[in-house]
Amino acid sequence: MRVVKVATGDEKENTTGAVLLEAPVPCPKPEEALVKVLRAGICATDLEILKGYMGFTGVIGHEFVGVVESAPPSSGFTKGSRVCGDINMACHCDDCTICADRESVMCRNHCPNREVLGILKKDGTYAEYLTLPVCNLHKIPDEITDQEACFVEPLAAACRIVEQGLIKTGDRVAVIGDGKLGLLITEVLATQQCSQLVLFGRHDNKMKLAPPSVERVNVRDRAAEVTTQFSEKFDVVVEACGHPSGLVMAGDLVRPLGTVVLKTTCAMDSAGFNTATFVIKEVKIIGSRCGPFQPAISLLATKKVDVNKLVSKVYPFPEAIQAIQHAGTKGTLKIQLAM
Repeated sequence: MRVVKVATGDEKENTTGAVLLEAPVPCPKPEEALVKVLRAGICATDLEILKGYMGFTGVIGHEFVGVVESAPPSSGFTKGSRVCGDINMACHCDDCTICADRESVMCRNHCPNREVLGILKKDGTYAEYLTLPVCNLHKIPDEITDQEACFVEPLAAACRIVEQGLIKTGDRVAVIGDGKLGLLITEVLATQQCSQLVLFGRHDNKMKLAPPSVERVNVRDRAAEVTTQFSEKFDVVVEACGHPSGLVMAGDLVRPLGTVVLKTTCAMDSAGFNTATFVIKEVKIIGSRCGPFQPAISLLATKKVDVNKLVSKVYPFPEAIQAIQHAGTKGTLKIQLAM
């Protein structure tokens, strides 16, 4: 089968850090299913892994939809079942205290011995076949297309904000960042009972993709003016721009005793960050990462969110290297691979 993995040594043939090559079809463990991949999404995290993030050197990718080729008889999955899958694989060891409650978020997201699809110790989705524990699989309803199903994982990350109970009825909410994640977050939060939902971004062509109920504010070349205009106006501010300036802006926009939700990871020299705003205003800063798949699947099945508008282009799998190059181009939204 063909796979895309992190290039090492003599394999480096292009500027992406990826290489397309032949590999054996993986053999599933007793608790795993073998899945034939139909679509895979290219995520910003994948691009960072190709630059050395996490030190991962296997097959990359964690967003996918596929069909089951084989599964344990008692799993509830049969050949041809269309599925997506949770990316975190907890160890489920009897002596792991984190995994004592296998239905908990602690087990799902924070097992210290976990493997992570395409990120940590587990080959990912840029492949014609992959293996995944059957407990990680979720069936995809017929109402959801392959293109839409490929968004379940990132949409679930947006749903995590709701799962954490961070949005209350009547809250004034700001989202900073008009990239793929920021737009997915506005899709999810537009289904909540916010009294005001405002997207702060730098690209009018991207912000127009947000749901009609979302207010849009372009901060390009006017960040100071916007910050003054909206100072302390929001109960909750979600930072999803992936730049340290987003956290600084969030501190200005959030009200005293409000909440800042961090959805992206970025490094910043501590010398350039002033904590005074957050301390003086007694702001809660909460991280938020992988989320629940079933609410995301429900939103897609009932057409309460529209993800198709976020797809910039679908590439055939043999053109994966060109697809990765496109995904890394400024202004690009979602790129998908069709196997």
